Amino acid sequence: MSARGSATTRFAVDLLHPGWATESWQDWFLAPRGSRRLALVAIAGAALLVLVLVALVLPGQRRLAADRDALPALNQELGAKNADFGLLRSNLDALAQEARRQVRWTDLLAALGREMPVSLRLQLVEIGRVQAAPAPGQSPPPRAEDVLRIEALSPARAGSPALVDVAQFMGALMRDPAVSRRFVLKSWEIKPSALLSPAGEPLLSVSILLAERTP
Repeated sequence: MSARGSATTRFAVDLLHPGWATESWQDWFLAPRGSRRLALVAIAGAALLVLVLVALVLPGQRRLAADRDALPALNQELGAKNADFGLLRSNLDALAQEARRQVRWTDLLAALGREMPVSLRLQLVEIGRVQAAPAPGQSPPPRAEDVLRIEALSPARAGSPALVDVAQFMGALMRDPAVSRRFVLKSWEIKPSALLSPAGEPLLSVSILLAERTP
């Protein structure tokens, strides 16, 4: 038989173990015990896969369960933080409003100090809220408005110097930016006062009412 038509079989001899034949990886699975070996490999692979799943999935599930259990406490803490933040914000708003009021009050007192004539002796400066009177023939619900009340005393002299001083004072006051930006003249009045000067001279009571501008 020629070499071309002859069948050849390839095999290897294990020189370390005389009389043994070395099996290839195909022979290792296709040999008579290959099915059992294949089953063992499948079982080992499945066990390894289970170990990998246990090592990767279970810790994540535990963390997820722990986070889910901690969620109500976190929500409660968040609500408490929001309440504290709202209180802090309201306090800051109140402080800012008080700071603005103090600045306006300081500017107002400075304007009064600049424009007050020497013939007038300042008695009262206050900001309050009064109910606005409805217009004649109308009956709307009363509306509260902020007013600035200024009261002063002036010596009662012959002629009308007190009236001139008050008119000049009101004109200068309403031209001052610190006052004109916030108030408008509402009313004013001069009348005899029950008080007397240290020298026993009669005095005139001056009352000026300024209404705060509506925004």
